[in-house]
Amino acid sequence: MTHTEKRDPITALHNDAKAYPGGIAALAQLIGRSPGVLHNKFADSMPSYEITDREADAIASAVRLRTGLNAYAEAKAEAHGGLFVPMPEVGVAGEDDVTAGLLEIMRTAGDLARELTEARADGLITHDEFASYKLRGNRLIAAVHRHLLDIETMVSEQPSAAVSLDARRGVR
Repeated sequence: MTHTEKRDPITALHNDAKAYPGGIAALAQLIGRSPGVLHNKFADSMPSYEITDREADAIASAVRLRTGLNAYAEAKAEAHGGLFVPMPEVGVAGEDDVTAGLLEIMRTAGDLARELTEARADGLITHDEFASYKLRGNRLIAAVHRHLLDIETMVSEQPSAAVSLDARRGVR
């Protein structure tokens, strides 16, 4: 695949499905389809069979939970001009989590800057250098999103005492 080609989401899903323990047959049973029908839905030679959106979501979710693979979601987001960033499950964040999140953002931003400096050192950015830079950029995006999730766990409907006092004074 060249740097301008986009992955087909269904092909990516098919590859992930084959990597699932028990393969397509196990996934078919999981989503209530016969293995033959699910195989046909992935077959180019069977154009009358197609994976539905619900089936694709169910297969992708099962694959992600069991194998950690996200190729379908990545390809689907890419097909729509976006980027898939898997988010970790988070509990309620504490001050240490917020500080660690900010430090991770700064470290990752530094890695991104260093990657660009190294790529431009010879005056030419190769496809491999860009792929590495893009990976670092995606890691920075993920770090920012993880940090936002942490902060979101700290949001409260109860206004702070300082805000309430300012509001009573008419301060904005």
